[in-house]
Amino acid sequence: MRNACFILLLILLLIPAVTAPAEESQQRYTFRVGVTDPAAAGVPVLSFVDSSELAAFEAKEPARTTVIVRYALDPAADPLLEVERETKAILEWAGARGPFEALGVHLSNASPEIASYAVRRLAVAAQGLGAAPAIVIDATRTSDPSRQQLAELFDRGTNAYFDAVLVDADDIADVYLWLAERDPSKQLFALVPAASPNTLHDLASAGARGARHAYLQAEVSPETAAAFSHFNVAMVGDWAHDSTSDVLVLNAAGQSVSMPVIAFVRGEDLRTILVPRAIDAAPSIISVPADRLSRPRLLGPQAERAITDTGQRGGRLLIGTPAPSGPFAIALDYVELPEASVTRETIDIATQRGISVEEIIRNHQSYEAWQDSIEPRFIARNVTTLRFDIGGGAESLEASIAGDYFSDPSGRADWVWEEFYINGVRWKYGRIPELPLIQPEKVTQLPLDINLSNEYRYTLVRQTNLAGYPVYEVRFEPPPNAPVELPLYRGTVWIDSRSWARVRISMVQLNLTGEILSNEERVDFVPFSRETRTPLSADESRNTDPRAQLWLPVEVTAQQVISAAGRATVIQRGTKFDSFRINPEEYDALLARVSASDARMVRETPAGLRYLERRGDERVVKEGFDTARLFMLGGVHHDDGLEFPVIPLGGINYFNFNLANTGIQTNVFFAGVVLAANATHPNVGGTRTNLGADLFALAIPVSNAMYRNDVERPEEAVKALPLGLFLRAGRPIFQFGKVDVSFGAAYQNFQRAEETGENFIIPSDTFTFTPGIEFRYARRGYSFSASYDYNRRSSWEPWGDLSEYDASQKSFSRFGASIGKSFYLPKFQRIGIDVSYMDGQRLDRFSKYELGFFGSKRVHGVRSGSVRAERGVIGHLSYGFVFSDQFRLELFYDHAVLDDRSAQIRREPFQGIGIAGQTIGPFGTLLRLDIGKMIGRNAQDGFVANVVFLKLF
Repeated sequence: MRNACFILLLILLLIPAVTAPAEESQQRYTFRVGVTDPAAAGVPVLSFVDSSELAAFEAKEPARTTVIVRYALDPAADPLLEVERETKAILEWAGARGPFEALGVHLSNASPEIASYAVRRLAVAAQGLGAAPAIVIDATRTSDPSRQQLAELFDRGTNAYFDAVLVDADDIADVYLWLAERDPSKQLFALVPAASPNTLHDLASAGARGARHAYLQAEVSPETAAAFSHFNVAMVGDWAHDSTSDVLVLNAAGQSVSMPVIAFVRGEDLRTILVPRAIDAAPSIISVPADRLSRPRLLGPQAERAITDTGQRGGRLLIGTPAPSGPFAIALDYVELPEASVTRETIDIATQRGISVEEIIRNHQSYEAWQDSIEPRFIARNVTTLRFDIGGGAESLEASIAGDYFSDPSGRADWVWEEFYINGVRWKYGRIPELPLIQPEKVTQLPLDINLSNEYRYTLVRQTNLAGYPVYEVRFEPPPNAPVELPLYRGTVWIDSRSWARVRISMVQLNLTGEILSNEERVDFVPFSRETRTPLSADESRNTDPRAQLWLPVEVTAQQVISAAGRATVIQRGTKFDSFRINPEEYDALLARVSASDARMVRETPAGLRYLERRGDERVVKEGFDTARLFMLGGVHHDDGLEFPVIPLGGINYFNFNLANTGIQTNVFFAGVVLAANATHPNVGGTRTNLGADLFALAIPVSNAMYRNDVERPEEAVKALPLGLFLRAGRPIFQFGKVDVSFGAAYQNFQRAEETGENFIIPSDTFTFTPGIEFRYARRGYSFSASYDYNRRSSWEPWGDLSEYDASQKSFSRFGASIGKSFYLPKFQRIGIDVSYMDGQRLDRFSKYELGFFGSKRVHGVRSGSVRAERGVIGHLSYGFVFSDQFRLELFYDHAVLDDRSAQIRREPFQGIGIAGQTIGPFGTLLRLDIGKMIGRNAQDGFVANVVFLKLF
């Protein structure tokens, strides 16, 4: 109950505090006194204990005891492991013997970094586990120079992790002023030697100089302890030292003597407590103004009692005190004479100190330490979805994996992949394929964790509400001098202001290496009742003790941009957990059963996700991974724009994302008449620069038709056979973007068509050299790209209609931009939107934008080589859905508005509709059908269709 009161006061007052003795636990105090005698009872006790003697140390009253544990590190051992070992021992001892009023730790031979880490580690765990609500720093001269040690802790951001500083009595004033400039919320504890006949005066002097607690360095009698206890009870309230008090001291003969008296005044009623130094073995007389103070009482070993040896002389109240036999103080009431002509004024001063971001982080870390101590084993159903953007929003590939997730607090976490969907179509033939596990480098220095050094800086943005919880919104980022090679995060965390638990954390990974260009993720947490093991709503959580709750992740969303085949590919990843079974009795049996099955399994390891292979009934982490994949491809393509309208397709696709362990990504697609190959190194020399080459060749010429005034001119038809090689270099920029520069060399072979007129001059074959640049940026489901290329032909002789020939078209440029987004709906529904703008300079018939299936832009149903444009805007809209888990349909609508002077069209609309279907055929074969048909006033006859099957070996 006492700890619960402390936590409640901490939240309400937002100031560090320590738990008071039983008679003070429900009230405020400004100053308290205590002792270092462990045998004392009824009074706060300060004890120094060597870690080797903890087992033998017994606190008489733990709730009144502050313990500072001192230990030395083994110079031959790892200092971090030593700190962990010692901290664990301290917490185990405190958990069995406590809770204590406060804990402290002091390392006698540690570096400032290790000492700071030890303080943070103890603070978070002690508060989280309820071992002690407050942490004290030992800055007495027997340990280290006070201010030097404090400065080192402040420099390392550790000041948020302790509540009080213990100093020697002589250092109180200096340290008080030093703290007032840096963190005035810190309390001062003072170690005070006995120097006066009235030892309570020595302690009160420490309070007058700014100490919150003062401990007498001496063994004390039960009577002394009782006197200190009565003084503490009297000091409940808002007291302040009165340095201007009008107090005189007389000896027994009535002569004035020099003797210091400490005066405290209580703000609410001006009650006064006097603590005289006293005269050795002699009585004394205390003289105070009689018109202000009255009813003197003695505070000593017995309960507060009236002093009868009093009198008045010259308007002063004289109070006789006997020769000191123990500590004592004098309490007096304030006398206020009523005056009819004076209106009483009540001044209400309210000061509310706002919580600092460091305190928020410490409280969160403490709560997480508590959560870690009760973390359960659980099983949850998980559905992980990977969405690959392959068309800027118009098209995408979606893969979903579902199964059980087994989590063990020992650190083992296994994913079971039992169900697999491709674009919503269920995989039903054999085991789920072993998909490549492309993932960013694991971040070991996580935000909000306790680390040796401060790898993150925190900023309180605001107090707000999130998902029904009042939260602190805190932004975090690495310091400016963080090592550039260290994988870190920046982002925002939302911390529940009541329980200090994370409600959400959103992070962007920095300093990425390899093929991962950017990684942004968000994790949402939900509380569960420890009793019922069911999720709690926000209202239910507010009405439940924070320590009766478990916070578990229920949804993880992320966007990654990876460098694949030299292009930036956007992957949206999402994982949802539901159907939680917390601490189920059948946990081991269910895990053993699935481990013995043929289900695909992966495990979270320090190096990331790794596949598990079955050895008997057990699963072990699979060493290595087959980086190559071979697909067989077949089908048929129908397109009246080709020399042969119906082309059978048959070939292979080979992909390897680590060719011969060189790190080179390779993809080769060969289907008889089509060859497309790429080789790319995604991270040359560790610079995150990718270098690669693309090769494209088509064995069947594409018919290049000519339209004038919407009428086809077959006598001007030309066939073209393309062949191109492009070199690329790319580098990520702006965290979510990538810029690529390229240089291409393409060879174009021009041929006559059957209908070409005899007098029509065919262009001469030529090489085209193309430097270009492309930029792509993707975030939060949106994708933006822009490109520019400059082209120069090796030759450009007169051709075709000589009146249209322009020698300046030997060189030309093209540029454009696009923006797109996919909207994902339940049950694998998707709406895709994409808008592109294209333009250029000095474009001719063979350098314009083509809208066919193999062209640079596509409108469904357009025959290859039939529609070209100098500039235009193209919009794509698609909608896909699944029925019966077996078939997926996608509907497409394309709308282009084009300009082309030679075809004499201006802002002319070209429209097409399409339908695509997909299913999983026998033996795990992926079947896909794509049919397009033009509509509108410029519609062409016929259709364009593509039917393919893909088989993974």
